[in-house]
This record gives sequence, C-alpha cells and structure tokens, in this order.
Amino acid sequence: MGTIFLRPYQLSDAEQLLELNVKNQLHFEYWMPVKPQANAYTLTKQQERIEQMMENSLSDRSYAFGVFLTENNQLIGDVSAVFVERFPAETCMIGYQLDREHNGKGIMAEAVRQAARILFETHQFHRLRAEVMPENIGSIRVLEKVGFRREGLAKKSLYINGAWEDFILFALLKEEFLFD
Repeated sequence: MGTIFLRPYQLSDAEQLLELNVKNQLHFEYWMPVKPQANAYTLTKQQERIEQMMENSLSDRSYAFGVFLTENNQLIGDVSAVFVERFPAETCMIGYQLDREHNGKGIMAEAVRQAARILFETHQFHRLRAEVMPENIGSIRVLEKVGFRREGLAKKSLYINGAWEDFILFALLKEEFLFD
C-alpha cells in the first residue's frame, strides 16, 4: 500500500481539517483569490464545510477528497474538483493543497494521480483542467508528473494578494492518463 490514500471527507474529519487549516493558514491563503473569513477557523465551520462538500458531491457540483497518511490516517491535504461541466464538455477544474511540512516528497503528485483516476473512472470526466501561478513551481511540477500538459497562459486572470495574476493553463485528457 502507498504512503497516502484519498477519500471523500466525512463529518468525523472536521477536527483534523480544522487543525490542518489553522497550521497552514498563511501558506494556504497566499494562493487563494478569496480568503476565508476569520470565523472559518472553528470546528463548527469545518463541520458545515464538510456538510457542504458532501451535498455538492451528491448533486455533482464539486468533489473534495482528503489526503491521508496510510500509516496513521492523518489528514495532510486535499484535492478538489470544481467548476463541473457535464455534457458535452465532461470537464472540471482541480485544485489541491498540502500541509507545508509534507511538500517536496512527491505526495501531492501521488494524490493528484489518485484523484485523476477517481475523476476519470468513477465520475466519468473526459478532461481535467488546472490553473497555476507561474511562481508556484512546486504545483507546476505536480501537474507535469501526473501528465498534465500546458495549454496556454491566462494573462491577469485573478486578483490575488493585491495584484492581477497570470495563470498557466494545464489539462489532462482521460485517453492521455496512464492508468496503472
């Protein structure tokens, strides 16, 4: 068995999700266009967030998977699929974040690979998209390791941290994914 496994969030994950987000608040928020409100960092808000994720998954609006260490079931990150578009596109955009302490170990690439398999096989997407700021070299490496290819550059696409930021556009097609 591998170092990590993915699964949809459960209400019982709320405490670990709160701990992960508090521990990595500055790291995670740096890359977010919309920052969480201060009251987001409570157990109640994390429970509400998980309930919303579960509801979104049931209604095919978005999917969220916790990334857990196999050895101790510790939550260390997540991979999500948002902006779901069904026929004729059958596409979604993925995003991911990992506890800073675990960066640089290949864990996120494995998590994105596992998520891609689930999204292609279980949820029947044809195309996965991702957008990354050019300065986010680690995130670019994750996508490249999984087989995403660069498709272009969206100039001044999102307003983040007081500036309009460019984003590199990536995509992975189901027929290009290496199912192993």
